[in-house]
Amino acid sequence: MLKQIQTLLVTNEIMTDKTLATKLGVDLSALEGMLKLLLKRDQIELVVGGDCEGSCGCVNAKVNAYRWLDKKLTATPLSIISVN
Repeated sequence: MLKQIQTLLVTNEIMTDKTLATKLGVDLSALEGMLKLLLKRDQIELVVGGDCEGSCGCVNAKVNAYRWLDKKLTATPLSIISVN
């Protein structure tokens, strides 16, 4: 599954945890362990967007997304994630 996560992130540049789980056909809780391992290995970076912690359904809901880190290239910092 690690290779599949890498392929998706390299291809799509940045993806939310929910989108990754859907594309891989796994439960979000099962994916979290793999993402933690990749974070620990410094192969991916967590990008957080939004600031609402509640379940009100507002536009500013907190979103966790991940980006593959290519050690050969300098990552462009992201300050905002737009979710439609």
